[in-house]
Amino acid sequence: MENLLIPYQATSFIPSNKVLVIAPHPDDEVFGCGGAIMRHVEQGTPVHVIVVSDGSYGVLAEERANYTLQRQRECEAAAKVLGYESLVFWSYLDREVCYSEKLVQEILTAINEAKVDLIYAPSVWEMHPDHRAVGMAAVEAVRRKGKAIQLALYEVGIPLRPNRLLDISDLAERKMMAMQCFVSQNEKQRYDLDIAALNRYRTYTLPAEVTAAEAYFLVVAEELANDPLKLYQSEHMRQKELGLVLDSRDRPLVSVIIRSMDRPTLLKALDSIALQTYSNIEIVVVNAKGIGHHKMDEWCGRFPLRLISDVESLARSRAANVGLEASKGNYLIFLDDDDWLHPQHIARLVGMLQEHPEAILAYAGVECLRGEPAQRTHVFDAAFSRARLFTENYIPIHAALFAYRAWEQGCRFDESFDLHEDWDFWLQLLQLGEFVHCPGVSASYRIDDLGSGIWTNQQRIEASVQRILEKWWHCLDAQIVLANLQSLREDLHHSRVELDNFHQRATTQEEALSHALSESKVYADALREHLNSKELELKIAHEHLHSIHEQLNSRELELKSAHEYLHNKELELKAAHTELALLQRFTLRHVMRRVLGRH
Repeated sequence: MENLLIPYQATSFIPSNKVLVIAPHPDDEVFGCGGAIMRHVEQGTPVHVIVVSDGSYGVLAEERANYTLQRQRECEAAAKVLGYESLVFWSYLDREVCYSEKLVQEILTAINEAKVDLIYAPSVWEMHPDHRAVGMAAVEAVRRKGKAIQLALYEVGIPLRPNRLLDISDLAERKMMAMQCFVSQNEKQRYDLDIAALNRYRTYTLPAEVTAAEAYFLVVAEELANDPLKLYQSEHMRQKELGLVLDSRDRPLVSVIIRSMDRPTLLKALDSIALQTYSNIEIVVVNAKGIGHHKMDEWCGRFPLRLISDVESLARSRAANVGLEASKGNYLIFLDDDDWLHPQHIARLVGMLQEHPEAILAYAGVECLRGEPAQRTHVFDAAFSRARLFTENYIPIHAALFAYRAWEQGCRFDESFDLHEDWDFWLQLLQLGEFVHCPGVSASYRIDDLGSGIWTNQQRIEASVQRILEKWWHCLDAQIVLANLQSLREDLHHSRVELDNFHQRATTQEEALSHALSESKVYADALREHLNSKELELKIAHEHLHSIHEQLNSRELELKSAHEYLHNKELELKAAHTELALLQRFTLRHVMRRVLGRH
C-alpha cells in the first residue's frame, strides 16, 4: 500500500519534445531539476530556462548590479556543465515576485513562443514566497492551456509528495559540479550538500543500485482544467490560514488615485507606483484636463491601471470625488501627478493600519523639494496632534492612506474648495476615527514652479485657510484651543532656542572667519614679499643671462675669424704640397737623365 503514497520505482527520463524550466532564483533550475535537464539534453530535447528574479535580496542598492551580474554568470557556468544553451533572465526583484495576472501572462507567452510540452516549475508547497508564487503562476498558466502539456513541480526547500522519481545516479557527480558554480550562495550555506542529501534521501523507496534521485509531482493540463482546486485552492487556503501570502489578493487592495493634468511629471509619479514593494495595488487616473489627455496603458508595471476620462476638465475637488467613486480598494491614497512615492511607502502605511485596526488613517513623512536638481527644503513628519490639525494642515495629501469605510460613511471632498481640499477632507475623517503616524520620510512633494504651482498666491492661501477655520470653528472646544496655545508656546520656545543657537553659530563662524581673514592677510603679505624677492632674483638672472649671451656672441666672432685663418692656412698648405710634388717629379726626372747619360 505504501506505493500509493510514493513511487517504489524510478524512471530514467520524463518524455517530452521541448522543455521549459522556470526557476524563481538563479540556482533553482539546478537544485530542483538539474538531473532532469541533463537527461533531456542526452535525449536531444531542446531545453529553455527562465530565471524569474535577480536573486539580490538583502544586498545594498549600490552593490545590486554587480551582485546580480555575478549570479547570472554563475547560472551561465552551470548551464555549460548541464549542457543547455537557452537561458533568459526576467530580473524581477528578489522576494517581490507575486502571483499575478501579469506573471501568468508572461509564462503563457513563454510557453507559446517556445512551443513546449513539458514545464518544470517549483512546487506550490515550497517555503520561499517567490517559489510559491512562481509555482502557482505556472499551475494557472498550464491550466489555461488545457491541452497536451505536462507540468512537473520540483522541490528545493520543502520535500513534496511526489508521483514521479527520476534516477540520476550516473548524473549526480555532474549535478554537484553544476551546483558548485553558485559560489555566492554556497558561501552562505552549503546548498550543494543540502540538495545532494535530498537527492540521496529520495532513493529511500528505490532499489539499492539507485544512489540519487529527483522527485517531481507530474500532472497534465487536462487534470488541472478538470479540477484546479485540487492542486491550487486547497493549498492556497492552507497557506492563507497560516498567514502566508501567496496570492497578492490575500493582501488588502490599495487604490492609488491620481488627478491628472497630463503633465510630463505624471510619468515619474506612475514609475514611483510601479516600484512599490506592496503587491496588491490598482491605479485610478482621473482625467482632470479634459480633451487632449493622452491615452494610458492598462498596466503600470505589474499593477492594473484605469483612466477615468471625460470631455470636461475637472476642478481638484471634483476630480478627487470621481476618483474615490471609481476606486475598489480597501485602502485609498491620493498622489498628485507632480509628486512621487518611495518604494516602501504604501507597504509601511498598510502595515500601520493593520496594526491599528481602530484607526481610519495612517500617514508617513514627506520631504519638500525645490529646484532642479531637487533640494530638500522642509520635511512634514510631525507626530499626530488632533488639536494642531484644526489650525494647520501638516499632512500632505500623498502622505496619508485611509480606509474605504470613510467613503462608505459619507466623507466627500467639498467641491467648493479648490485649495486645502485635502485638509478639509482630513477633518471629516477625523470625526470618524483616529489617525496614526508612521515616522520616517517615504514620499516626495514638489513645491516650486516645476510642480503644480498652487502655493504661489499668498492671498489665495490666506482666504482658503480662513474658510477652513470658519467651516470647522464649531469643533474647536476649549481643550483644542488650549492645546493649540500650548503648541504655539512650544513652537515659539523652540524657535527662540533655534534662533539663539543660530546666533551662537553665526558668532562662532564670524570669529572663525575673522581669524581666517587675519591669517590670510599675513599669508598674502608673506607671499607678496616672497614674490618680490623672486622677481629681483629673476631680474639678476636675466642680466646675467644677457651678459653670457654677449660673451657667446664675442666668442662666436673669434671662432669665425679663427676658422677663416685656418681655411687660409689650409689653402697655403695645399699649394705648398702641390709645389713639393712638382719639385719631386722634376728632381726624379733630372736624376734619371744623369744616370742614363753615364751609360
